[in-house]
Amino acid sequence: MKLSEHLVDLVQNAVDALAKHVLIMLSEEEGGKLVLTVQDDGVGIDPQEVEKALRGEKAPRGRGIFLLKKDAEEKGGSFEYFRGEKGSTVTASWDKTEIGSIGSALLVFWQEFPIMDFTLSMTSSKGVFVLDSRLVGEKYGDPNDVQTMVKVRKDINLTQTNLYGGI
Repeated sequence: MKLSEHLVDLVQNAVDALAKHVLIMLSEEEGGKLVLTVQDDGVGIDPQEVEKALRGEKAPRGRGIFLLKKDAEEKGGSFEYFRGEKGSTVTASWDKTEIGSIGSALLVFWQEFPIMDFTLSMTSSKGVFVLDSRLVGEKYGDPNDVQTMVKVRKDINLTQTNLYGGI
């Protein structure tokens, strides 16, 4: 699976957990290892549900974390899940994986769930990009306009290509 497909699952989990904000951090470490961390302020997933999901059993919530864990570990990386007092954090790393289109993945959720805000941070040795959905109007225009969404998606995907290579 592409990293962006895992991101769709993780953001859907945040929506299911009634999150109001999701922090998404993608970084490239020395040697090319990619690290994705998704942190939300939702109600979290019951630890028993997480354990079921991580074993590949059908669980009411936690969709996709089994596939994320499996994919990361098969590609020389790691997986961690942490549930705090408020919200959850999932971190996965890969020695090498296809990223996909992060801009397209995020905008699907932004359009479907406008009550949830997100902050995206992408870093590599080539630079840093940060986008806060609450500030889109200042940089791109009316966040409810389709053309604004197109600009945001293009900007995210262009920056992703500049930081990590082709989509």
